[in-house]
Amino acid sequence: IKTLLSSAVFLILSLAAGSATTDTVKIAVGEWPPYFSENAEGYGTYAQVVTRAFELEGVTVEYGFFPWKRALLQTQSGLWHASAGWGKTRDREPFFHFCDAVLVEREHFFYATDRPVEAQSLQDLSGLSLGVIDGAALGEELKELVSSGQITVFHQSTLEDLFKMLDVGRIDVVMGNEKVAADALASAFVDQETKRFKALENVTVLWDYRVIVSKKIENGEDLCARFNRGLRKLHDTGEYDRLLWPDTKEDGQS
Repeated sequence: IKTLLSSAVFLILSLAAGSATTDTVKIAVGEWPPYFSENAEGYGTYAQVVTRAFELEGVTVEYGFFPWKRALLQTQSGLWHASAGWGKTRDREPFFHFCDAVLVEREHFFYATDRPVEAQSLQDLSGLSLGVIDGAALGEELKELVSSGQITVFHQSTLEDLFKMLDVGRIDVVMGNEKVAADALASAFVDQETKRFKALENVTVLWDYRVIVSKKIENGEDLCARFNRGLRKLHDTGEYDRLLWPDTKEDGQS
């Protein structure tokens, strides 16, 4: 009897670890201020949107912070139910359900002004070294340039570290979200030093940032559906803008 009871308890615990309950979802993310940060109010503005969207559908969110690549792998394996801030790619589709995009913005390419880079297209970056956050997707065109050896990629866990590499000439260009890059520069350098970096004007990659749910958990599609409903409610009421852009005034100026 003791053996049977122990086996039953073990089975219940195992099943619980592999599925999200109807009212709690565990989300693994990384540092990406101002959108995600363990030290920010509500864990960042993007995190607040995700939390509120789930909350409107009766789901409580628990966050865990990891290096981004580890957050992705933890979610892929089902150890964490979901992650957030990821683009939809063919490589990821076998492992995740993709919820509606929370944010659609352009990834920019930054260079040091003492080593200027001139480019009008991604092809013009051939022969250069590129810094990206570990685990970040590149997009199909850029990925092809990297795979063919035309662009060399270096990874770091944060944009701050990538900008420090750029500053000392270890890489030629850094790819990053404009708002996140501004926060990273302000964190890594004093005000006057941040002027040493600029973004290419004509080379960007349009990207959407989504909540992704592991296909290892039982109710992943339902979680996405609930999140999507909550996100639509945030858009309808205007709460989405207030949460994601808290520093924006009524006239639209930041």
